[in-house]
Amino acid sequence: MPVSSRHPDYTAHLADWLMMAEAVQGESAVKANPANLPKPAGMVEAEKDDPSNSYLYEAYTLRAQYPHWVKDALRSMIGMVSRLQPEITLPAGIARMEDDATADGFGLRQLFMRACRDVILFGRAGLLVDVDSDGAPYITLYPALSLINWGLSDQRGRQDLALVVLQEDRRKGDDRFAHEVDTVYRVLSLEDGAYASQLFDDKGAAIEEPQSARGVAGAIRYIPMVIAGSTDNAADVDEIPLSTMAKAALKSYQLSADLFSNAHATCHAQPVVVGLDDNQDLRVTGPSAAWCLPTGGNAFYLEPSGAGSAINERLMEQQRNAALEAGARVIDVGSQESGEARKARQNDQHSTLYTIVITVAEAVEQCLRYAAEIVATSGDLRFAVKPDFSSAGVDPQIAAQLLTAAQAGIVSHDSFWRYISTGKLPERDWLAELELIQEQGPGLGGM
Repeated sequence: MPVSSRHPDYTAHLADWLMMAEAVQGESAVKANPANLPKPAGMVEAEKDDPSNSYLYEAYTLRAQYPHWVKDALRSMIGMVSRLQPEITLPAGIARMEDDATADGFGLRQLFMRACRDVILFGRAGLLVDVDSDGAPYITLYPALSLINWGLSDQRGRQDLALVVLQEDRRKGDDRFAHEVDTVYRVLSLEDGAYASQLFDDKGAAIEEPQSARGVAGAIRYIPMVIAGSTDNAADVDEIPLSTMAKAALKSYQLSADLFSNAHATCHAQPVVVGLDDNQDLRVTGPSAAWCLPTGGNAFYLEPSGAGSAINERLMEQQRNAALEAGARVIDVGSQESGEARKARQNDQHSTLYTIVITVAEAVEQCLRYAAEIVATSGDLRFAVKPDFSSAGVDPQIAAQLLTAAQAGIVSHDSFWRYISTGKLPERDWLAELELIQEQGPGLGGM
C-alpha cells in the first residue's frame, strides 16, 4: 500500500472533519462547496437547456445565509478555557519549555489552548515530541486532518503506537514570497524496537533516509506522540463535540436558500399579458410605461403566495434550537458534579468541555514526560488544569434559564453565549435586547 494510505477510521470521519473546517472558516467556505447546497431540479433542467442559466443557482446560493453558530460557540469555549490557569512543575532539564514549548516559540499554556481548540473542533489532535538541532525538546501539534494513518502493537506489555503517518505541507522552491507547497508524508515507526522517522514525497519516494531518534540515554523505544481526544487519549477517533451544531447550521443554510428565494420571488411578481399578436412585444414594465392591449386582451401579475415560507421558518427555528442545545451540552453548564464521577458520566454520554480540558492536559503532561526522558532529566513534573469554570462566575441555574429563554425567543442567543463565556449579562436595556431578538430572525441569528 502507498504511504498516503488512510486509516479506515480517518476515511470514515473525513467528511465530518471537512464539514467542521468549513463551519469555522465561515460562510464563504461553505458556499464555495456546492455539495453543501443541492441544486433544485428546475435549475438543473434550465442549465441543460442553456448552460448560461447557471446564474440562477449562483443567485440562489448568494441569497442563502449560513449561521456562524460553530465559530461563535468555539470562540466562547476557548474564552472559557483561556481563563483556566495550568499548574506547571518541570524539572530543570526542560524548565525552558514552560515559555518555549512549540516549534514557533510559544509556551505550554498556548500549546494547551491550541490543542483544546482542535479537540473541540475535530475531536482529536496529535502532539509529537521532537528535538531541535541543539538537542532541546519541543512539541508539535498536528490537527486531525494531518494524522492520516496509525497502528498499534504490543510494546513492553501494553498497546502503544507502532506507526504514525503525518501529512505535511512543505514550501515549494526557494522563493520566500511564494506560497506554493508540496505535500509530504512523515512516517513515524518502530524499527527493531527503536523509534525512527522518515520523510516521503506524494509519490511515495523517500526524501531522506530514516532518522533514528536518540535521547541522551540512548535509543527511544516508543513513538513520542500522544493523540488527545474529546473523551480519552486512545488512538481511536473520538466524537466531534460540535458536530450536531455544525449539521444544524448546514441544514439551516439549506432551508434559508429556499426561504430567501421564495421571498425574492414574492417581491418580484411575473407580468403576464394575454391576447398579443406574434409581432407585438411588451417588455417594458413600471408605472411610467403604458401597455396598449388589443380588444379582449388581458394583463396581470403572477405572484407566489409564499405559503411555504412559514414551514421553512419553523424548520429553521428547530435547527437553531437544536444547535443551541448541542452547544449547551458540550459546555455542560447545568451539572453540579465534579471530579472523577463527573468525568465517568460524561465519557459514557458525550464529550464536554470539562472532559476535553482534562484529556488535553493529560496529553500535554505525557508529552512533557517523554521530553524529560529524552533529555534524561528527572524531578517533579506536573501539568494539570482544573476545569473549574465557576471562576468565570457562571451560575448553572441562570445559564439553564437563559438557555430556555433563548429557545423561547424571550432573550437573544447573544445574551446566552455572552453569559456562558464571561459570566456576565450584557449591559443593554430591554428595547435593545428586543431589537436584537428581532434582528436574529427565524433561525438566522448568530450565537
